[in-house]
Amino acid sequence: MNNSDNMDKDIGNNVTRKRSTTLMAIGLLIIGALLSIQASWLPAKAWLSQQLIQRSWQQSMLAQENTANVNNKQIAIKPWPWADTFPIAELVFQRLDKSLVVLNGGDPTTLAFSAGAIAPFNQANSTKPFVVAGHRDSHFSFLKEVAMKDIISLTDAQGRDQLYQVERIDIVDATSGQLPLRADESNLVLITCYPFEGLGNDASERYVITASAL
Repeated sequence: MNNSDNMDKDIGNNVTRKRSTTLMAIGLLIIGALLSIQASWLPAKAWLSQQLIQRSWQQSMLAQENTANVNNKQIAIKPWPWADTFPIAELVFQRLDKSLVVLNGGDPTTLAFSAGAIAPFNQANSTKPFVVAGHRDSHFSFLKEVAMKDIISLTDAQGRDQLYQVERIDIVDATSGQLPLRADESNLVLITCYPFEGLGNDASERYVITASAL
């Protein structure tokens, strides 16, 4: 093999290495772009779902006002067509300047989008407690800032307002199956996992806020 052949071979090897390096760089750029899109999509998805939930709540309230509803039944308007839930109330935490639309149900899909009222305690302004659960790392993360005697306003789907005052804050062992809840008291009960800094869904304690009607 002469020097010319060796030179051609070296040039070919260099071209192949450069091509491989270029393809690898392009591949890494594509992977990085996909990861960036995924990371930015998650908060965008969360923001969009909250906007749709708030919109469906406002539509529900408006429909209730414009309809002669003699039986006082709620008009359920889903935040998106395939949703298995709908908004049934809004909570306002006055001192914290925080509001939250409550969805109907306590299943994992519902709680992924907002706090949810758990059946059979999902009837606002009734003689039973109104029990709302939410995740400690998202929609109910602010519960750690709620203090004794705080005022919470609840608006139901008929537009009726009820004020509550925080009277108890308990940390309960979830494995015992016991909650500070009486079925004959019209309290507002808020539940999330504890501690707030924990990770995952294996928490064995619950943070329970009980507020009495004023």
